[in-house]
Amino acid sequence: MFLRSKLPRMLGAACLALGLISSASAQGVDLPAQALKRGVNVLGYDPLWTDPAKARFQMRHLQAIREGGFDHVRLNLQAFEHMDAQGRLPPAWFKTLDEVLASALNAGLQVIVDEHNFTDCAKALDSCRAKLKAFWRQVAPRYRDAPDAVLFEILNEPNGEADALWNDILAENLQIIRETNPKRRVVVGPKFWNSMDHLDSLKLPEADRNLVVTFHYYSPFPFTHQGAHWVADLKNTSGVTWGTAAEQEQIKKDFDKVKAWAQKTGRPILLGEFGALETGPLAQRVAWTSAVARAAEARGFGWSYWQFDSDFIVWDMKADGWVKPILNALIPSPGAPVATGAAARSSDPALDHLINSAKVSAWSVYGDGQSTQQVACEATGKACLRVALQGRRPNPWDIGAIAPVTGDIRKGDKLQVLLWARLDTDDTKAQATVPVSLQLGAPPYTALLSGSAVLTGKLEPVVLSGTAQADQAAGTVNLSMQLGQVGQPVWLSAPFVLRNYTPAK
Repeated sequence: MFLRSKLPRMLGAACLALGLISSASAQGVDLPAQALKRGVNVLGYDPLWTDPAKARFQMRHLQAIREGGFDHVRLNLQAFEHMDAQGRLPPAWFKTLDEVLASALNAGLQVIVDEHNFTDCAKALDSCRAKLKAFWRQVAPRYRDAPDAVLFEILNEPNGEADALWNDILAENLQIIRETNPKRRVVVGPKFWNSMDHLDSLKLPEADRNLVVTFHYYSPFPFTHQGAHWVADLKNTSGVTWGTAAEQEQIKKDFDKVKAWAQKTGRPILLGEFGALETGPLAQRVAWTSAVARAAEARGFGWSYWQFDSDFIVWDMKADGWVKPILNALIPSPGAPVATGAAARSSDPALDHLINSAKVSAWSVYGDGQSTQQVACEATGKACLRVALQGRRPNPWDIGAIAPVTGDIRKGDKLQVLLWARLDTDDTKAQATVPVSLQLGAPPYTALLSGSAVLTGKLEPVVLSGTAQADQAAGTVNLSMQLGQVGQPVWLSAPFVLRNYTPAK
């Protein structure tokens, strides 16, 4: 049932939550020394390295990454193709690398310098071995005086021919690095594409405690790589689903194995890559991404999502903005301000009940004949999303605003949706009815809760509440507002979805 904001109990909950999130989300995420928390892989396949005029990635994106809630980037370098016959890297290539590192550090990001030519090493080991040593003989001394926020990663995903000799290759390159960087953090991973199943095969110098051990996770592979043109067995595959209780539990079991190894060896862990290709269903990719990130964090692992641009993306270059469902799955608002969360909870218990990203940027608007911009308003955070609508459409759902629910929902949960909205008009008699629902994010878009809001020219809180009738996995539900028949601009505040919250009387 949808209520117009006249119930004091519900309005009290809205005001409590709005005040809470406004203060918590306004603060940045502090970057602790010697820690990798939430990162993203960048620049692996960008033209920046071969033709800077055609580069998709710009230095401003590093600031956007920091503002998005990430604390590090994993810089994927395909350096071998730039070497001359003697293995030397050109000054122009180093100039670009210098600029990227400086821009990342200025943005407040840590940077992993990752040599990424894993395919070369799998197929031509002798050539790879020579080039890899040449790479570190040039890179390590060049950045010997770089801040501690710069890390080195010897080689991404050793596999194929490199597997049999990987510990020897690791040792010889670590020795080269330690000649000029005795204390720098170095990222190393096991053979077989950095598989967690081969952690026990790693041979690391016991006395070197400045090593971060990485593994990559794309399980179940048929789900995360369905339709991948580079995987012969899966390039024509589609419709693979994920999200059963057993599948969710498997992630936890896998990560428990990694945690046990880390505790046995005393080594810090970085989940260096994980992601699900766009060819899979969005709602299930969001759920999988959230489940993996939360499982890593629960066990004290840092993580680096694959990747910013190209495929598996979290940033849409054409739209010049975040792929919001994926970003919110990686960095949900309730968990992002780790340093301030405990203090906030001590004074406002509503924080514990949020299951979505309570930001204006959480909204994603679809449909022809509309545009959006953020505007100043009196709602929480002092910002609203203005959706410009040029005329009525045949159906309410032809234009809509959607915000993902990143937390899971269980049968019997009491749900509350809270937001502020208005028509952009000075006409005191203007009204428009807007369908509002919590619904599944994939066909048949079944509604968990539904109703309608009557919007006027006054910015007012509106509330949707009810009880969940079935379990829903994290990332499978959206808050939806259908705007197709409004016919005039609408303002929407940050949305808030709370589960099992009862405000104090």
